[in-house]
Amino acid sequence: MLFPKTKLIQPMFHLQLKHIPSTHLYVSEPSPHFFGNPPNEPQNPHWDSRTSNWLQSRFHFSFAEYSNSKNLDFGTIRVMNDDFVQPDRGFGTHGHANMEIVTYVVEGTLTHKDSMGTEESLGRGSVQFMTAGTGVRHSEFNLDKERGLRFIQTWILPRRRGLNPNYGSFDPSHGGTAEVCTSRNEWRHLVSDAQNAAVKTPVEIEQDANLFVAELDRGQSISFIANHDRMAYILCVEGTVNVSSGAYEVKMDRHDGCEVTPVASSYASSKDLVFRAGDEASAHVLVFEMEHIQGAGRKDI
Repeated sequence: MLFPKTKLIQPMFHLQLKHIPSTHLYVSEPSPHFFGNPPNEPQNPHWDSRTSNWLQSRFHFSFAEYSNSKNLDFGTIRVMNDDFVQPDRGFGTHGHANMEIVTYVVEGTLTHKDSMGTEESLGRGSVQFMTAGTGVRHSEFNLDKERGLRFIQTWILPRRRGLNPNYGSFDPSHGGTAEVCTSRNEWRHLVSDAQNAAVKTPVEIEQDANLFVAELDRGQSISFIANHDRMAYILCVEGTVNVSSGAYEVKMDRHDGCEVTPVASSYASSKDLVFRAGDEASAHVLVFEMEHIQGAGRKDI
């Protein structure tokens, strides 16, 4: 018996945007003795004026001394720290396990060394990852004596525990590949799922998550297509950017975050997120995209 072909009906949804202003992030300035650092040098002419401490971290989620049961994570993202390290300071050797750790360098040079035998220095626009798995020890330093270092470090829950430790990186200054965009006003797909054979990126992790980065010139716009079963976390790294979808619009400044979640709807709405840099300054944005988990997001905003 022949049956008529049926057309699959895509669920209707709209994208909900929740702005996380930088004023709602916890700012941590730990003791310089942490991780083996010498005393602070606030009179050092090469130290950046944004802080007199060796380290200033903005925690997007509950971490270290910041304990908030209403802001534990976002989907598979367990930690996102926006770190600024003064010249000639850093994180001495310490350990991790059972976590996918992705680090994106914003300014300065990050020098990494680990128990797997890896040692390298990475500059602006670089991304590195560690599969901590059964256990790895590493250090992260700003060896430059005259310039600060800023990087975004994100910890992502792996698809399973007990993985073999692994390391990888991509530095655009060493020359991109045909598969990697390094130009402005376009998305750079830097991180993807190692189990997804349909996508190839310079860094691959053991989780269904993607990292996209874009640097937009003043007044420029780009779109990001979202699916009904996916969600995203946006960070405005530098500058100012307006993010909109349908009736929702959020203006994001430096350090701001934004949760993007699909919401079932009785009407069809735009699946595009539109990012537009301000007219006065360029914008630098980071987007982590992942499987939608019901109920994800901050409960205190």
